[in-house]
Amino acid sequence: MTQESSVPEFVITNSREFWEQKTYEEIKKRTYLDPLYDAAFKAFLNDEQALISFLNGVFQFEGENRITSVTIKNTEINIIFPQVKTCRLDIRATTSNGYSINVEMQKAKHSRFIERILLQHSAFMLQSKYEWDQEFLKQPTKDLTDEERSRREASRYEIPPTFAIWVCDFPLEKQDEYRGTWAIRSEKGLTITEKVKYILYDLTRFNKTLDDVQTDEDRWLYLLKNAGSSNELPDFDDNVIAQAIKRLLVKTASEKLLKEQAKNMVLTEEELDYLASLKVRARDEGRADVISVMQDVGLPPEKIAEVKARLDALKK
Repeated sequence: MTQESSVPEFVITNSREFWEQKTYEEIKKRTYLDPLYDAAFKAFLNDEQALISFLNGVFQFEGENRITSVTIKNTEINIIFPQVKTCRLDIRATTSNGYSINVEMQKAKHSRFIERILLQHSAFMLQSKYEWDQEFLKQPTKDLTDEERSRREASRYEIPPTFAIWVCDFPLEKQDEYRGTWAIRSEKGLTITEKVKYILYDLTRFNKTLDDVQTDEDRWLYLLKNAGSSNELPDFDDNVIAQAIKRLLVKTASEKLLKEQAKNMVLTEEELDYLASLKVRARDEGRADVISVMQDVGLPPEKIAEVKARLDALKK
């Protein structure tokens, strides 16, 4: 047997509908939906009051500086995106203090994850700038005064503050703590602008126990990390958090949400491409066990279990 033939092929013998139904049945046995998958993540946080609380925790705003309102926006970006699919964000909003915010949940690592962040943020920034500029376009040009024209010229290349928040359930290679705030800096460490920042959370490094949880940031991260494996979650005597937890309850979730969650938890075409790249990597490294490669790169246990089940089905 050659080295290449010892690596299992990722051939799909069962329909996607089969695996979605199987996953749906497993979800029904749980207490809470896992918010580390898109459907439950959006149910959990894509709510005005929950998002306000979460963002105040992320930015550590207190007192008069706290965000008091958010406007949740359409998540589809209308910028031409260099892929066969459109660019759709998880959560997009503007805040009472003028921030444009993109919040993303990333369960599995991709080979060019940082480049994906930069590419997606570029599209998000352009969309935010386009919407911001609409205020200057409402008034007919012929009616503009010199002062208004001057103000429009001063704002021609001005951008709104655009912050991307990525919650990741895999190790981030260049980050040694669970939170990292990244910006565009010079070789001397000077930040070129405060208007563009990337806040990355590595949940694999967030190991606070319930007794350690103190801030709003801690509370939301604790719930995000533990909801999928818990039978009971603390609401921290906070009604906004209590309502967010209720939205994760399996027994009261709508069939639409349950089906969407099951769909999220089954391998997508993008993930199948990624698995194919792992197969090539395993072959190049002379390794027969693709499962161990998937574990090394932090593929979610649920996805690894699905691959194992599919491979077992092939053997039978």
